[in-house]
Amino acid sequence: MSTTAERWEGAGNVYLIVDAALLPVALDAERAARICATLGDDGVLEVRRDDGADVSMRIWNPDGSQSEACGNGTRMVARWLAEQTGQGDVTISTAAGILRCTVDGETISAQMAPARLDGPQYAPTDEPFPYAHTFVSIGNPHVVIPVDDVEAFPLHDVGPGLEHHPWFPERTNVEIVVPIDEHRVRMRVWERGVGETPACGTGACAVAVALVANGTASSPVTVELPGGELIIEVGAHGAVTMRGPALRVETVELDDELLR
Repeated sequence: MSTTAERWEGAGNVYLIVDAALLPVALDAERAARICATLGDDGVLEVRRDDGADVSMRIWNPDGSQSEACGNGTRMVARWLAEQTGQGDVTISTAAGILRCTVDGETISAQMAPARLDGPQYAPTDEPFPYAHTFVSIGNPHVVIPVDDVEAFPLHDVGPGLEHHPWFPERTNVEIVVPIDEHRVRMRVWERGVGETPACGTGACAVAVALVANGTASSPVTVELPGGELIIEVGAHGAVTMRGPALRVETVELDDELLR
């Protein structure tokens, strides 16, 4: 026996969308990690029907941990749902809140959780942090670090230590960024529970929020990632809207032995 699931891609991130109603057993950390290790994906998006929104989305990382938010995954689930229902506007319940999305072909706009520059996910101590930075929460924690050269920066070497730095009680995502002009920036990302990935939607949002907040950029901000581009609009009171692609890669069968 097997369970049908779909692999989707957005700006270089690849996630597996699984309908929880089709699973023979409930997903847990071990099963999610096993699926990611087998398929080589950036995570699993577990979707189920929800009374408070069109669907709810649970985000599983490759290490078995869960994330509060996933920007590229939000767009994938929005288009996945729109193709099933014919709706152009959909709502997705996440640990970061209910996100409203508009699907226009391959391009999806998503209103993300309100951005914050402080909160319980950021707890500086007397121990120094090694880089100038801006903390941003998009429901999940991010530290945005300006650098001179994103390609030359040793993100693979320093990423694990920054992710687990004691200033971040829930660990953190790490973005390094170089502004190109007022409306365009280039970044790389070390994702919490994943490692370096080609893209991170909430990371792109965090970068845009940080640069607009410190006057380095103006909204809208086009964020160049190794996997593609995302356009981020930063509004008043932490409002953030992300626009970018979501594409189906393939349908896959999850063998029951894999799920056990």
